[in-house]
Amino acid sequence: MTITTSKWELKLEVEDFLAREAHLLDERRFEEWLDLFAEDAEYIMPLKEYVQGDVAPAGHPIIHDDKDMLRVRLAKDATGYSHSELPASMTCHLLSNIVVDEVPDCTDVLVRSMFTVRQSRKLRDEAWWAGRRIDRLRRFDGSWQIARREILLDATILPRGLSIFF
Repeated sequence: MTITTSKWELKLEVEDFLAREAHLLDERRFEEWLDLFAEDAEYIMPLKEYVQGDVAPAGHPIIHDDKDMLRVRLAKDATGYSHSELPASMTCHLLSNIVVDEVPDCTDVLVRSMFTVRQSRKLRDEAWWAGRRIDRLRRFDGSWQIARREILLDATILPRGLSIFF
């Protein structure tokens, strides 16, 4: 962040970036969406359990992808043979409660937000997903890139073929 950029301007800039990203996902412009990620990006969805007390998460993340793995997932869906995306899902991403914090000694920002995603398939199947995201955004060539995304779904039971992006 430059000295002339106020916190308010930074928040508006980040919110605009996230809103444009949501539109890319909902319009199925996945190659453009992938361009928003840094080359060393991480895309993580931890396994979540609701237990009493301070207990470490069980097992491995449901998703732990780098940018190359995101490319593979997109390429698989583009073949038309991806069972979980036949027919392709229609989605609507809604974001709220966006909080932007600067990362000390760095130009990165930490962005916490809440989301709701409506997924519709086959004109009769519908799912609603809610949760939180923790994004680390990085400035690169004058624009933002997603360096890390952690998705915290407010769900403990997931379908086998969860193939949409959050």
